[in-house]
Amino acid sequence: MPKPTQEGIDHSNRFITEEKNYNRDKLREDHDEWVNKMTSEQKGIYDEIIGAVLENSGGVFFVYGFGGTGKTFMWKTLSAAVRMRGLISVNVASSGIASLLLEGGRTAHSRFGIPIHPDDFTTCHIVPNSDLANMLKEASLIIWDEAPMMSRYCFESLDRSLNDVIGNVDGKPFGGKVVVFGGDFRQVLPVIHGAGRAEIVLAALNSSYLWEHCKVLTLTKNMRLMANDLDKDEAEKIKEFSDWLLAVGDGRVSEPNDGEVLIDIPEDLLIKDVNDPIEAIIKAVYGELDLLQPNNDPKFFQERAILCPRNSDVNTINDIMLEKLNGKNYVLIL
Repeated sequence: MPKPTQEGIDHSNRFITEEKNYNRDKLREDHDEWVNKMTSEQKGIYDEIIGAVLENSGGVFFVYGFGGTGKTFMWKTLSAAVRMRGLISVNVASSGIASLLLEGGRTAHSRFGIPIHPDDFTTCHIVPNSDLANMLKEASLIIWDEAPMMSRYCFESLDRSLNDVIGNVDGKPFGGKVVVFGGDFRQVLPVIHGAGRAEIVLAALNSSYLWEHCKVLTLTKNMRLMANDLDKDEAEKIKEFSDWLLAVGDGRVSEPNDGEVLIDIPEDLLIKDVNDPIEAIIKAVYGELDLLQPNNDPKFFQERAILCPRNSDVNTINDIMLEKLNGKNYVLIL
């Protein structure tokens, strides 16, 4: 058999090619539109971060804001501002679902090769002079969404790896790259099996040595309340629910308190007067149970979900739901 020739083979860095494979004209058009929609505090944060990118001065920022303040909108606009200039913006998130909201997003573990069990001494699986290492060297901005839910050792492992790969001699964190974290510490913190409050707090990002290098930029305005298509009653309900969530997250419920209180759930969020709670919540989310058989609308299940705090609840509800669907069950054995 004849040997294949090298002609036509692309020897370029696939990571760099992937990160630069964007329509710059379309990005510029979208970017200009999004910048005009920014609030004053969003524009201030945008100017500071993009200024650090263009000046190549490095810096670590944490964009802190509760749900609805426009963090994802910020990531989209920042990425467009970098990519329309032909530069690289690496977008990652702590979970797969959150990464889907980012243009070109990946999970942090996938993109950086973070060890499954990181500690004080681990580094990421980034081989010096590899395609991934060279892409990270060339990157102008790293955006990491939902950062508070990751262990601080993940960020420290990336810091050690970038300093090693880039050859940082200035002592700047992350090899002198501009890194933007985002999230809300009121939400899910690192999940550690069998850990108590102290262990979880000590594993959070703001317990890391990197936190002293972070400049915290705060978003406070609820963008969902500023939508033009909301009527007065709907806007009032969203505001009331948002304020209640913030009060719970800030520990302002049933003040004065010592940090442990009973939280009264608003009446409109409760499902009452039921004999079987699981059947009741399925009915509340999916409607009458006989509507499940059959339902040919592909968006019917995509637009509905039941979130559970424990895996045992997930398994119970999944078993009940599968029993109500027509067709055969298939078990995938890995």
